Amino acid sequence: MSEPLTFPKSLRLRTPGEFSAVYASGIFAADKVLVINLKANPKQISRMGLSIPKKTGNSPIRNLWKRHCREAFRTQQHKLPKGIDFVIRPRKGASPNAEAIKTSLTKLLVQGQRKLEKQR
Repeated sequence: MSEPLTFPKSLRLRTPGEFSAVYASGIFAADKVLVINLKANPKQISRMGLSIPKKTGNSPIRNLWKRHCREAFRTQQHKLPKGIDFVIRPRKGASPNAEAIKTSLTKLLVQGQRKLEKQR
């Protein structure tokens, strides 16, 4: 049986310090839908944080972005690279499309993992 597809608190970046550490690493990957900032972590799990600025749109639009990003991570977490803390931001002008977010997240995390390995 496969592992459950949940999104517990242990898989989330929660404190301002954790977000700052990811941004301070200076490593990011981007495409037409998302921008993802990354930082390696010593754990065998990847943790996600969301940063959806008000420039993205009104609250229903921002909440839609959050729901789609969380769902993409939740359903694909076992296929994604391990040992990465990352923060997701929508690209300026992008629209919250669930399928586009899902494919973008996977592609960008693989790109980001390569950049992290080069840095080590």
